[in-house]
Amino acid sequence: MSVSLICPSCGTPATIHRPPVSLCSNCQAAWPEPLRLTAEASLAREKISRPFLLTIGMYVAPAFGGLFLLLMLLAPLNAAHYTIDGEAVTGLEFLRRAGVLYATIGGSALAAAYAIWRELSWSRWAMVVFWLAQVAGAIGFGWADAGVRGAAGAIASLLLVLVLVGWYLFGKENVVEYYETLKKGETAAEARRAASRSDGA
Repeated sequence: MSVSLICPSCGTPATIHRPPVSLCSNCQAAWPEPLRLTAEASLAREKISRPFLLTIGMYVAPAFGGLFLLLMLLAPLNAAHYTIDGEAVTGLEFLRRAGVLYATIGGSALAAAYAIWRELSWSRWAMVVFWLAQVAGAIGFGWADAGVRGAAGAIASLLLVLVLVGWYLFGKENVVEYYETLKKGETAAEARRAASRSDGA
């Protein structure tokens, strides 16, 4: 694994095999920040691949999110069978009581799938929004159905899943390393854009 650079100070090609990327081996000049960050991000990216469960989510989430949003689009036409807590409701009533929840769940699922596909670091936060929406919906409907007991039961039913999701996204070593690598790449891209704007000013 290596990255090839040309020193802007002396014009000498250099092959970097491992970070940190600091000085040109020929003239000892410091690498410009955009070059250094890009090289270090490239070296890190070569070692890391997208975790398996994220890849699965990238393919499953669009269908899931699309279904939720489709149900919302059909609701004003009353073109599907809608229920809330087992009670049949009209499409408009469904929109009034659950529209925001379904839009948040569907939208965050699609956003997460897109960001995972594009390997953007904010995909992790889109997944957090998805699960927080699930929790909020469960608590809200649980409270409406049985008060505090219903809300507590909703939290209890999701607690294990939430712990596992939190551990996977923020505690599992290869997933944390993957997102740190994505963030490095985004930081390098922003440094290149800033340098380009500065050169053009």
